[in-house]
Amino acid sequence: MKSISKTLAEGARKRLTLRLAAAMAAAVMLCIVACDSDAIYDNIKAFSVEEEVYPAKFDTIFGKVGFERVEIDLRRDGRIPSSKIIMGKAKKTVVVYDEDSSTPVIIKIDSICSWVNITGLTEPRLYRFKIYTEDQYGDRSTPQEISLVPYTAVDRDILAQGILEPSPSKSATALVMEWGNTLHTIMMEYHGMTYQYDDADGVSHADTLGLSPRIYASNLPAGEEVTFNIKYKMVPIMDDGSKLLDTLWIERPFIVQMPSAGQPFVPVEYNTIKANGLTEFTLDEAATYTKLVYPMNMTTFADMFYFNSVNTLDLTGKGLEGTLEKFTVALNSTTSIVGGGAWQEFMMPFAKPQDIRSSTGQAPEGLETLRDILDAGQITKIYYIPKSMGLKFDEFLQPYKEAGIVEWLDYGTPEADAFFPNRVFISSQFFVDGATTNHSWDMLHYYSGGALPNSQNSCAHRGSFIGVAAFDPTNERVNGNPVNLKLNNLIQSDGKNIYKTVVVSKNCTFEFDLPRDWRYDNKRYPYLKGKLFIGCDKSVVSGSRSIYRSFRVRSMNYTWSFGNQTAYGQYNWESSSPTVPEAYIGNDWYEFTIDMSNNYGEDSGTDTQTGRRNRVYAINPGMEQSSDLGNPPATFDINSTDQIVLYWADLRLCKTMND
Repeated sequence: MKSISKTLAEGARKRLTLRLAAAMAAAVMLCIVACDSDAIYDNIKAFSVEEEVYPAKFDTIFGKVGFERVEIDLRRDGRIPSSKIIMGKAKKTVVVYDEDSSTPVIIKIDSICSWVNITGLTEPRLYRFKIYTEDQYGDRSTPQEISLVPYTAVDRDILAQGILEPSPSKSATALVMEWGNTLHTIMMEYHGMTYQYDDADGVSHADTLGLSPRIYASNLPAGEEVTFNIKYKMVPIMDDGSKLLDTLWIERPFIVQMPSAGQPFVPVEYNTIKANGLTEFTLDEAATYTKLVYPMNMTTFADMFYFNSVNTLDLTGKGLEGTLEKFTVALNSTTSIVGGGAWQEFMMPFAKPQDIRSSTGQAPEGLETLRDILDAGQITKIYYIPKSMGLKFDEFLQPYKEAGIVEWLDYGTPEADAFFPNRVFISSQFFVDGATTNHSWDMLHYYSGGALPNSQNSCAHRGSFIGVAAFDPTNERVNGNPVNLKLNNLIQSDGKNIYKTVVVSKNCTFEFDLPRDWRYDNKRYPYLKGKLFIGCDKSVVSGSRSIYRSFRVRSMNYTWSFGNQTAYGQYNWESSSPTVPEAYIGNDWYEFTIDMSNNYGEDSGTDTQTGRRNRVYAINPGMEQSSDLGNPPATFDINSTDQIVLYWADLRLCKTMND
């Protein structure tokens, strides 16, 4: 036991001795290293690697194309100020492109950007961009890379070829250019334009136009070229449907060859222009006109463009022959055609003002042409009856009325009093044979004027379709006896507007009808006046026949069998009944006055007693009260010697009872 303990103690002493020796050796080595620190690593330097810490990189990249530039976004959270971006050691933004060329482009920005705008990209090619962050030592991050093709002048020039050219309408010295409904295409969006041109006097004209461009130019040199320097404001649309970042101004001049003064044109309102007196539709003939007249039922002002010298526009139709529509009344083997001549001042559109120009209330077409001419100062006077062409047209004219250009011919105004005569004689174009309504309204009709009423009747006593016959008022005989009609006692003393009527049926009637879309203006002209001469002997209109010394006027919208002649129902009423005194029979003209106003109201247009619109005045000798004519209607003899012969002259509508 003692020998084992001794042996363990000696082993521990030896181990301690070795540990002390090792410690002393380490101390010596530390001293040596401290004296030559580099030398200690010489044997491992070949295997060592230095560590580099890069700045943070951008987290995304995507780009958009502009004109000779691109915009590149570098953050997923959008475009934010540099002051709010913290990316570790990164201090700058670096853009590099054309890296592999001999002249690479490096752009350094002294801040961290959420997006960059790279300009000066003038070549139509693919550009490869690398974008880094950079720290204060010039160390760069891992790059974000993108390839983009910018939009350049080459693309712009190709786009210019696709711009829609205007459609010019030309007269000798003026033109209008329009581009249709839109200048948008699948390749571009239109946002406006500017233009400039020089007129015949060398004066420059320029303007900026919006989304509905229209150019009106006047005082241009006839027969010469005129250049319009036009710049279009366009946004190109890319192949993928996206829009270019930039709006481009694209220059595309438009050269117009102006026509010579002798060039013909085709008017839209042919009958109207012809009625104004043109014999040849040429620009030089149109240039001689200083006034044009349009009827109230016209459709478009487009033809105004050809009349560069017109300064006065009459929109009433006054004196314009051959423009009034024709209207046929036919029944009972009798046909009358009314209208076809000129508008007369006692006529107004039949419809309610808000319904004129159809239920939509639209104004005539071609208002842009009229506006062009008005704004250019060419038109200095317009004559217009309010509401006659619809309320929208009234609104169109309002600023020109305020400027003193429009004569507003409203009721009771001095302008209207001067324009409308005190009396208007009724034209024979409105005559209608009463037999179109009923055989019992039959009469024989004769007329002294040159333009015979267009009316034919095939009743048995007349033969086959005998029309209104002519007669000579200076050589008249009634029942075999000569008659002196004393023409000097008439206002129309030439005797050219006299109706001769012979009673055939007991309810004999003749009418003055206006075409379907017109009515008598009984507000402006409330009095029907005329003169009646009874040409037969007193004995012929005595007894039961004495009733034919009296007559009445029926006012209505249509006669009984023609309900389709108006869309406003039947406004029917009867006037007072004038009677010719016995002293006038066979001796002189008896003048009568009938009040036709009948409470015209304020254009209510309803089927009530107010606002009546009458387009038929039916004159009824005998007033449908006689049952005995001596000769029954069925056996009327054209050669009898007891005919009741009535002459009607100076038939007119008047402003007052004294006109």
